[in-house]
Amino acid sequence: MVLLASPFAYLYFWGGRPEMFNVRIFAIVTNYLETRYFVFAQTNILDELAAILFIAGIALISFSKEKDEKGYFENLRLQALVKALFFTLIVWILAFLFVYGMTIIVISFFIFILFLVMYNLFFRLLLLRKNDSAT
Repeated sequence: MVLLASPFAYLYFWGGRPEMFNVRIFAIVTNYLETRYFVFAQTNILDELAAILFIAGIALISFSKEKDEKGYFENLRLQALVKALFFTLIVWILAFLFVYGMTIIVISFFIFILFLVMYNLFFRLLLLRKNDSAT
């Protein structure tokens, strides 16, 4: 799914946002020229499709079992989860200290993605370290 997100992100940022992705959607809140609540609005859904597919893909990778799942993997996953949580919290705190204005909202959105990416990275590193120490 992560790879499926790429064409949508490319089209949104560099592909001119093709007209076929302009659709009418139901929005609880929309804020372009004015803030409106519980309305049907016209929007280009490429960025939403890219974000949903990317988040779903990284979540599937994060919570899928390995092909050859060992008993100790659960402990490694827990360690990776704690490390990712602390890392993400530090980045978020630093963002609040050094980033101001509406940009913090955008950064806050990416914090969850950062958490999932760091969880995967820490799990792979712990797995690699465990396999190296076993040989």
